[in-house]
Amino acid sequence: MSKKLGILFTSRNNYELLDNWMNKVDTENFSVLSIDEDSIEKNKEIGKDVCSKHNIVYMDREKRGMQNNIVTACNYFKPKGIEYVIWFQHDCFPLNNNFFTEFNNLIDEEKLNEFGVIGFNSHHKQIAHQRYDSGVRELNDTARTPLEVGDMWYRRKEYWPNSRVDYDKKWEKPFAVESVAWYAAAVNLNMYMKHIIPTDDYHFFHAWDDIAFQFLYKNIYNICLPHFDVKHHQLSKEEFGIPSNSPKSGDKRNHYYSKWGHHEVWKKRWGFEYGDRNTFESIKEHYKDTLLWEFYHHDPITGPLRTFDV
Repeated sequence: MSKKLGILFTSRNNYELLDNWMNKVDTENFSVLSIDEDSIEKNKEIGKDVCSKHNIVYMDREKRGMQNNIVTACNYFKPKGIEYVIWFQHDCFPLNNNFFTEFNNLIDEEKLNEFGVIGFNSHHKQIAHQRYDSGVRELNDTARTPLEVGDMWYRRKEYWPNSRVDYDKKWEKPFAVESVAWYAAAVNLNMYMKHIIPTDDYHFFHAWDDIAFQFLYKNIYNICLPHFDVKHHQLSKEEFGIPSNSPKSGDKRNHYYSKWGHHEVWKKRWGFEYGDRNTFESIKEHYKDTLLWEFYHHDPITGPLRTFDV
């Protein structure tokens, strides 16, 4: 089996979490890269020690922001024959046996060549974690949906009554999404370098949503692989004194995540307010004949916009 998958982290003053992740996850001998996003000097040294301990490649960032970090990752991984990277938040863990090998098999079989961003079935709420641990496997958070009618997510109606999605057999195959639930996200490196114009306008928040929307604007589908499971375990951060909720971390927010103001950036770039789909109505004609138009006019209560044989 040729290895065509790399694992990516972007780290900022949180190397305790990277150490914890590596202690818990079998990376199945796939290459791991961590790009430092301007940690303080003391934490850079901690990061280098953690990376050395776990055979992770440590790099300082070249240009700030997630989107530029992915360019750096492309330049590092592509000469090694790697075609996809999976990026993880440090509190998100793969759950399937042979998660990385199975994903690599899909790459090797050329089943993922046409897609942009790929996401997974994310178990986010504590009750979802408990049910999975007890042997009940079900779909939970699978997409972010600022354009479609609903509560801005594909997520389980049992826990989120305002969700338009009612998971049934129509959602069993890989399906098209606006943006993935980016607790973890994979991206096609060739497609990224060809179609994405990176910006440092976002450092972290909304960076993946913007990548997904750039693909949709080019009529390239982003998808969720519903049979790949990840656990978003926010409370794991509290063990290390790191706030569990990133956007609500107050004066610590800059220390861990840096630049704010992503909603303003989004509106300037896309012309509507993230969080108010009604503001898309006045500018929708600009996006006619793109997948952004298709998603805006799609009601997920009827099922996915499109499914794929992957």
